[in-house]
Amino acid sequence: MINISELVQSSGWKNFMAKLYGWGAALVILGALFKINHWPMATLMLIIGMGTEVIIFFFSAFEPMHEEVDWTLVYPELAGISEDEDFTPESRKMPSSSGGGFGKLDEMLENADIKPELFEQLGKGLKNLNQTTKNLMSVSDAAQATNQFVDNIQAASESISSMTESYGESAGKLSSSVEGLVDTYRQSSEIIDESSKSAAEQFAQASEGFLSNYKNIEEKIQANIELISSGNQTYNEKLESLNKNISALNSVYELQMQSTNEHLKTSKSLFEELDGIMGNLKGSVDETNVYREEIAKLNNNLAALNNVYGNMLSAMNLNK
Repeated sequence: MINISELVQSSGWKNFMAKLYGWGAALVILGALFKINHWPMATLMLIIGMGTEVIIFFFSAFEPMHEEVDWTLVYPELAGISEDEDFTPESRKMPSSSGGGFGKLDEMLENADIKPELFEQLGKGLKNLNQTTKNLMSVSDAAQATNQFVDNIQAASESISSMTESYGESAGKLSSSVEGLVDTYRQSSEIIDESSKSAAEQFAQASEGFLSNYKNIEEKIQANIELISSGNQTYNEKLESLNKNISALNSVYELQMQSTNEHLKTSKSLFEELDGIMGNLKGSVDETNVYREEIAKLNNNLAALNNVYGNMLSAMNLNK
């Protein structure tokens, strides 16, 4: 029966975990997308996504630990360097100059009749070459401002490449003859001088173009600053005018609110008085009905009294 350690080391388990990570991450992101956009069934999708993430974390606990590779077996120069120490290319062991091509060169120089003046000239030429290379590197750093300057530097780089090839040819001739090396070095020096002059001219032209472009940019920036300043002033004036208008509107609104409140108070008192009048009118109607009934009774009584009085008068007339 296979155990867990053998299972997690198998290719099937690794394939399964790759699919689980990919599909599970898709479900988690989909659930979060549903929840963020508040789409229908967002809560259900979020629960599914979080549950999938729980399953992923559960299965990832069975994965084997990452094996640290001993790189010193491939790169012996790393041996003895701790993790806190910084590894620099200078720490590598440089090959000895006593053997190989350098040894043959030393042996050839010993057999050749070379005077110290030749080495002095060679040293001066190398110093000039180093200075020219530094100047060209500074030109390359300054050339990043304009495309024209980059083109000039590329031309200078091509000149340096041709010079380097010529210098390589002269170095090859050094192994065969010191005199040929001197002649080749003189030719290389002439090429270097021509390249330096050409590079200096190109640098001067590029510098002029760069300065003119810089002046144009400075003028445009100044004009934009002036436009921005005038625009800000106009904006401030309009903003002040808008604030004044808003203040006036607030004042009018306050007056309108006060007038409305007074009108509401007056209307309220008027409605209260109207309610009183309506109550009085209702009471007057009731009293008027009573008064009418009493008047009707009085009329009836007067009619009866008139009948009695008429009968009495009739009786008195008959007695006479």
